[in-house]
Amino acid sequence: MSKTFTYHSNVYFDELDGLGLLHHTRYLLHLERAQQKFFEQLLGVDDFDADRDEDIYVVVHSLTSRFRQPVSKPGQIVVDYTIQRIRNGGVTMAYRIRCAKGDTLYCDGERTVCKLSAKTHRPAPWSEPFRKALEAFQKND
Repeated sequence: MSKTFTYHSNVYFDELDGLGLLHHTRYLLHLERAQQKFFEQLLGVDDFDADRDEDIYVVVHSLTSRFRQPVSKPGQIVVDYTIQRIRNGGVTMAYRIRCAKGDTLYCDGERTVCKLSAKTHRPAPWSEPFRKALEAFQKND
């Protein structure tokens, strides 16, 4: 089994739609926040600086989402990421968005991001240290 990166995120009242539910686009915002923290952990940094860390210059290639149960109130949710597949300049991660208390699953799916060169905006390979960090994280404990 792959390791899991876990990120705690807060849902605020202003994220709820007219029905009192977390709008489907807001789930993606919480995924982005979790990915930022995950990449910061892999890089061993505590801020997001694309000028310094070329491996965070990524775009979303594909995203699947299955909405299981709506988030219906403000509070804490949890985003779990596991690495499914590492490629030369891409990574596919499975994710789960769940309740911080209990076992309610709100949303799950897969997300693939691809690294671009900050200079050319074309696909580029991961740096060797970052690829090694991805591979080390993917391995079993």
